[in-house]
Amino acid sequence: MSKVMLTIHDRSPDLTLDDLIRELKLSEADVDMEYGLQPIDPAAGDYVILVEESAARRIDPNQVGVSGPYADVEIETFGPEESREHN
Repeated sequence: MSKVMLTIHDRSPDLTLDDLIRELKLSEADVDMEYGLQPIDPAAGDYVILVEESAARRIDPNQVGVSGPYADVEIETFGPEESREHN
């Protein structure tokens, strides 16, 4: 299955992925545990997780602090091969 990104806004200084899984009523199978809980701006309380599309659909879109889902697109370099070899 494909995964999508959810952004999380939570100012708890000790937020963990396990806490978030419980709060969102997900299972470890719903979440990319290897990717984990990634900080976007920890000072502002902004994080991102990857979840299965089916799991994202089960999350209440009005839940405070959760936005998405967003596509998890692969970002690649741009330009001819020669210019990438010199960087």
